Amino acid sequence: MAFGPFVRIMAQITMVAGGAIGRAVLEAYKEAAAGRGPAAAAAKQMSRRRMSLDEAKKVLDAEGSFSAAQVEDKFQTLHKLNAPSEESPGSPYLQARIYAAHKVLSEHLGSQTSSTNTDKSAKPPEE
Repeated sequence: MAFGPFVRIMAQITMVAGGAIGRAVLEAYKEAAAGRGPAAAAAKQMSRRRMSLDEAKKVLDAEGSFSAAQVEDKFQTLHKLNAPSEESPGSPYLQARIYAAHKVLSEHLGSQTSSTNTDKSAKPPEE
């Protein structure tokens, strides 16, 4: 019969391919476990990514100069509009974006306040 050599060749091909695939999977697992490689670098970059100040201003509609009270008011209004209620299911995604924008703008205002306080408290140079 002609099936004997064909089966033997197919078995050899399967063994070689299976070994190569097994080694590739094992290597990928080792890299993922060790936190190396392009996937780990991409994951780290995504976890560090923050919303930019311009994007936060657009989300909370805080163009030009804005105060902490304005930011808080916009945050509360938009957060309540997108909250789950009896009438609508709400949007957890939008609430997360609104919260992130609020956090970025609050930190920006806090850093501006602390830098102006240090400038005011600085003594003029003595001659």
